[in-house]
Amino acid sequence: MWFCDIGGQVPIYEYYCSSCNSNFELKQSFEADTVQPCPNCKTSSQRNFNVPTVIYKGSGFYTTDYARKNTPPTNTTNTTTPKTETSSEKSESKTETNTKE
Repeated sequence: MWFCDIGGQVPIYEYYCSSCNSNFELKQSFEADTVQPCPNCKTSSQRNFNVPTVIYKGSGFYTTDYARKNTPPTNTTNTTTPKTETSSEKSESKTETNTKE
């Protein structure tokens, strides 16, 4: 996260104190020391490294860059097909006609 200051943009760093198990944030320059005193217990605390959040906006890079080209549209409506006779049903109907003669 960035904080806009009169002198420019200054990052906000998150720190963790292992002695009192507290988290706190400090606005400081890039050149600042990575070890800072905890505001609660005044012992040294270490800077946390967090993963930045990535947000893709707009039409989306996947649909414009990596999507398959010329894919046929999928049919979402249910279509019913007429029932066809199976081979066992066909053989039964043939035997019935032969016995009637």
